[in-house]
Amino acid sequence: MKIGVCVTCSECGQQKQPRGLSAPLGALYCQPECHGYQMEPLVGDLWPGETEEDFGYPCSDHGTSEVDRAGRTT
Repeated sequence: MKIGVCVTCSECGQQKQPRGLSAPLGALYCQPECHGYQMEPLVGDLWPGETEEDFGYPCSDHGTSEVDRAGRTT
């Protein structure tokens, strides 16, 4: 099972916002407009701590880690 991890932008130093997802009002995240957003490390579809199962749709491997059902990294 995939779980989202924090991805930090190498240009602005902020956490990258997952692709296509809205951030809470007033939160500061690296946005797609930042030059570094499209650079390595690549961001995925999940927020940190969110699982692919929670998300409800298949997601990319970018910005994720593999864990078992108990939440242990595999």
